[in-house]
Amino acid sequence: MKKSMILSSALAASLMFSAFASASTYEPYTANDSDTLWNIANNKGVSLSSLMAANPNVDPNNVYQGLVINIPSAQNQNWEAQADAMIAKGMTQLGVPYVFGGDQPYEAFDCSGFTQYMFREIGMELPHSSAMQSELGKFVPADQLRKGDLIFLSDTYQPGVSHVALYMGDNKILQAGTMGTREVKISTLFGTPYYDSHYWGARRLIK
Repeated sequence: MKKSMILSSALAASLMFSAFASASTYEPYTANDSDTLWNIANNKGVSLSSLMAANPNVDPNNVYQGLVINIPSAQNQNWEAQADAMIAKGMTQLGVPYVFGGDQPYEAFDCSGFTQYMFREIGMELPHSSAMQSELGKFVPADQLRKGDLIFLSDTYQPGVSHVALYMGDNKILQAGTMGTREVKISTLFGTPYYDSHYWGARRLIK
């Protein structure tokens, strides 16, 4: 995919969340001609939004050999900034079809492939399995949920944990879902009979 296509939707997200970037600690990185801000962010374990905010004078469609990029310290991103960055990244995929085993942006996702995709934005690599993701982090009671938590359903198409979504706050989840439209979408969690009956619990991976 061309640089311009990869970064077009991310640019809007960067503008929304640039206020969260740290201005105090940067590591200089000299780009190669094959680099994009996308792969630099992934390789350095920082969010794309914070990388773009730390480099306001860099044209994201013109990263070239010798260009010096400021890499923000991943430790300077608090949990809320990380959650916002993941949500912003996930929102660029709204409407992408659900396909079992899918993990390709702008093409197809399944539930765990989609959460895996969003967590890469903050430098975390998750297994492509909802059951395995449910073993990560720490358990969070339903009345203490915050954005960025992983929400799990059980006994949907198979016994045990079988679905995962990202909690957005305000009783909303961002997911590659199969109930109703089979696509990446925003859904209401509690108060929806299907989710109420299959809710398994939540895990927190970011601090």
